[in-house]
Amino acid sequence: MDIRGVVFDVDDTLYDMAQPFLGAYRELCGERYDLPVQELFLAFRRHSDDRFVDSQTGKMTMEELYIYRVRMMLRDYDIDVTDEEALAFQRLYMDLQYRICLSPVMQDLLDALHSRAAIGIITNGESRHQRNKLRSLNVSPWVPEEHIIVSGDLPFRKPDVRIFREMEHRLHLAPEHLIYVGDAFDLDMVGAQQAGWQSVWFNHRRRSIPENSDIRPNAEVHTEEELAAVLKEYLRK
Repeated sequence: MDIRGVVFDVDDTLYDMAQPFLGAYRELCGERYDLPVQELFLAFRRHSDDRFVDSQTGKMTMEELYIYRVRMMLRDYDIDVTDEEALAFQRLYMDLQYRICLSPVMQDLLDALHSRAAIGIITNGESRHQRNKLRSLNVSPWVPEEHIIVSGDLPFRKPDVRIFREMEHRLHLAPEHLIYVGDAFDLDMVGAQQAGWQSVWFNHRRRSIPENSDIRPNAEVHTEEELAAVLKEYLRK
């Protein structure tokens, strides 16, 4: 195995999405509701994923998506909120997303990879929003701008193989020399495997592989420490 490039997802991979979510929940809802916040976050992600494609193809505006995912996650617990309350949650959640930072473990991992392989990022989402998060994470010491692909700038998104081909072109590397790291099985693992890349599933939410999928990642990890160990081992081979 000759891995020469490591490409990362952003949300729930380079940083923990639960942290800004929990901050928004505690400030706006913590005194009103006593809910299992980890389960609430998973419901938020599930409802967001259910309609994400609609938001990217014009069937739903981003504001409608923001309202939908907050209202639906609370409706799971028989709680109704207004559109304005849902948008207030989104505004605070987004503000906290722009205060995120890389963990010390992730910074050390990027330092270790930087001298051994090209590093890239492929992320789905609206371009300005995703790039604001990347500025907060301060990835520029390890990832040059031309190695960052945001689906909002293109007519396709993960798991479409074309977004992986675009990264191959930018890195000047063939599929067999690339590995992708992401948390979303249907987007990240399926897309990478179909593109002929190696893949590492950063499954820190302990999700199950969909029953109808014959895709299997090359490795599955549950913590940043495990991720660092696996990637460093790949680069030794």
